[in-house]
Amino acid sequence: MTAHVAPILEVIGFSGGFPDASGELVPVLHEVGFGIPRGSSSAIVGESGSGKSITALSILGLSPRGFRRTAGQIRFEGTDLLALDEKSMRELRGADLSIVFQDARGALNPVFSVGWQIAEVCRLHQGLTRKEARKRAQEMLDLVRVPEAKRRMGQYPHEFSGGMAQRAMLAMALACRPKLLVLDEPTTGLDVTIQADILDLIVELKAETGMTTCLITHDLGVVAETCDHVIVMQHGEVREEGTCEQILTDPRDPYTQRLIANSRMVAGA
Repeated sequence: MTAHVAPILEVIGFSGGFPDASGELVPVLHEVGFGIPRGSSSAIVGESGSGKSITALSILGLSPRGFRRTAGQIRFEGTDLLALDEKSMRELRGADLSIVFQDARGALNPVFSVGWQIAEVCRLHQGLTRKEARKRAQEMLDLVRVPEAKRRMGQYPHEFSGGMAQRAMLAMALACRPKLLVLDEPTTGLDVTIQADILDLIVELKAETGMTTCLITHDLGVVAETCDHVIVMQHGEVREEGTCEQILTDPRDPYTQRLIANSRMVAGA
């Protein structure tokens, strides 16, 4: 269903790496190229070391320390994100582009209340007054089903469970109604039941808002349940891209075939 939809984001020939001890660049991404269709629930899948997270972070202008791009473009609605200065990228990030990290409590600032952090995003990107921003922050915590949102506005990240912290991160990411939400292993380390709740919530919020989502994961079971478009990566290269149905039922690349076979073995264990 997504094959004919114009992409909201295109990664074109994106390459780069990290310097070794001698200063020589060791490539980790090799001409990565794919498109994320507008309105899709996309996923970038692959095992650890496949390059999926570095690619995702680069989309947000958050490349790991030391990473150097050697070629390529990342185009969001026609604009090359890699050509933007830091100020322009900051204005875009959090507004039209947002990310939810896997370690929500680690991503939240421990010295500020959760409500203050969400409100500050609203003030920075939407120009709201402090009162308006606090109201918006509480509305967002209600939206992601944080119980007693008004009371929990004043709590700090360490007072939130892992699942509640992930909901707070979702509230912050969605506060400015982004066009593209990147979710980097958003349920890693959470209890299985809480994982399911968070994923169901993401699917519901996507349906309500119409935003495009891009899930970074190694879990093909999650992909099968939540996504309609899939990019498969291995060793810093895109091995295959297609609809979720095609990738899971008729994979063409040998690596994708092995990945799916291993996933089925784990699921059946």
